[in-house]
Amino acid sequence: MSEITFYSLVVEKCLNLAKEEDRIKIIKELMNSPQFLQILQDAYGNYVIQSALKLCKGALNAALVEAIKPHVPVLWSHPYGKKVILSSSNLKK
Repeated sequence: MSEITFYSLVVEKCLNLAKEEDRIKIIKELMNSPQFLQILQDAYGNYVIQSALKLCKGALNAALVEAIKPHVPVLWSHPYGKKVILSSSNLKK
């Protein structure tokens, strides 16, 4: 089990249970991670991003979508990355 895989399970649980202010901090941390593309492509990490897309609203959701957009061409060719694109109508455009 990779490090990203293990931690992604914990982060996904935190996103689902966190108060709004803590959820915002977690999502910002994900977006600014040097491993963001790896998370998007990871078998479990992609679920963290999908959860973040579902749980964040407004400007934060728009910022997360914008952080993902540069990676969309790579994600389309990756089996797990593709799931992130398909989970958000804002990324399918």
